[in-house]
Order: sequence, then C-alpha cells, then structure tokens
Amino acid sequence: MTRLVFDRFSVEVDGRVVLRADGTVPAGSLVTLSGSSGEAVTAVLDAIAHALLDDGTATVRLDGADAGRPTTASMTRDHALLGALTATENVALGLLARRTGRGAPPGDLDDRVTAALDAVGVPAAVRRNLAEQLSGGQQQRVALARALVVDAGVTLLDDPTSELDPASRSRVEATLRTTAAAGGIVLVGGPDDGVPADADLRLRVGTDGDGAVRRAARHRA
Repeated sequence: MTRLVFDRFSVEVDGRVVLRADGTVPAGSLVTLSGSSGEAVTAVLDAIAHALLDDGTATVRLDGADAGRPTTASMTRDHALLGALTATENVALGLLARRTGRGAPPGDLDDRVTAALDAVGVPAAVRRNLAEQLSGGQQQRVALARALVVDAGVTLLDDPTSELDPASRSRVEATLRTTAAAGGIVLVGGPDDGVPADADLRLRVGTDGDGAVRRAARHRA
C-alpha cells in the first residue's frame, strides 16, 4: 500500500528550520501543514514536491506507489492558470500533460474534467469562460480541480480555500476528504484557521523568535 515516508526531513527558510518531520503517512490520509508564515508553508510544500519529482530522496519518498499513477499533483498559491484558456481547458490541460503518449480517450477525459469541476463547485455557466474572466474564488476552484483531476499518489495544495465563502469552503473540504479516502494522500497548506480542522495528521510549520521549531503532529481522535 502507498505511503509517504519522512526520514529526518527538515526545511529551512532564511536560515531557520521551519519543520522537522519523521514518520509514515498512510494512503487515505488528509494532512494539514499550517502556520502563520505563508512563505514557510509554501517552502515545505515545494520541498516535498521537488523531492518526490526527483523519484524520492533519503528524507522524503513514496513507497508502494502504483506504477500507473502520477506521483504528485500540485496547486500553487497563485493558481497559475492560463488566462487565454477556458476553465474547462485549464483543467483538461492538467490531465493531458500527464497522459501524453497514453492515448486517453476523449470521452474519458471529458468525464473526468466535468467530475473534477463538479466536485469543487465550479458553476456550469462559467466553465466556458476564459480563466481571466473568472472571479478569484472561481479561479481558485479551477486550479484545485486541475490538481485533483490528475488522481496523483500525493496531492499538494497551497492555501486552496483562501478566496472561498464558507459554503464553498465546506464543499471543497468535503471533496478533499473524499479524495484522500479513495486512497490518495492529500497535503493541504495554509494558515491555522484556513486548513481542514478534522485532518488525519496535522503538522505545525514555523519558528519562534529564537529559531526553535514549533511543531505538533497528532492523529485525529
């Protein structure tokens, strides 16, 4: 079974350690990385993603991964959508980029894109709009759908609900729990009050004035 392994993993920002982690995260886990510094949270997510894209390192690796499944998918804080493409095209592009050479049937692609947009609540009426024409919250959900449609072993999301109203945020968090429960590992970064409260594992990212690590990791009761 897939599991994400941290072995004396640490991340520094401006010469200060912002996270140390040891242990194993099993498939099906929703993990939060939170702290007062968005820069530090982003640095941790980037470090994990880069390590996994390099086929794992001595400190971060994905064991037992399905050879036919992409290792990672990411959503960045700035969304990184292509403004000249529609919402639907942006999500499809994320899937096509991973399926080059595998001959994804057009029908399968369309169904998966539609399902991803439905799951995060992107209104059908705006899906043919260019990304640059969407509201901030709509852009955020399109970027999230683009990451989720890949169905990666590890999905890393940087502050994915910051521009959403409470109802949309609740819907997205439910989708993240469902995604994890289906056998993936979902890592959600953000401020302490901007990540799911019922995560399976919580990691605190940050430093105090002396540069000592402030961290807490606990399994959901």
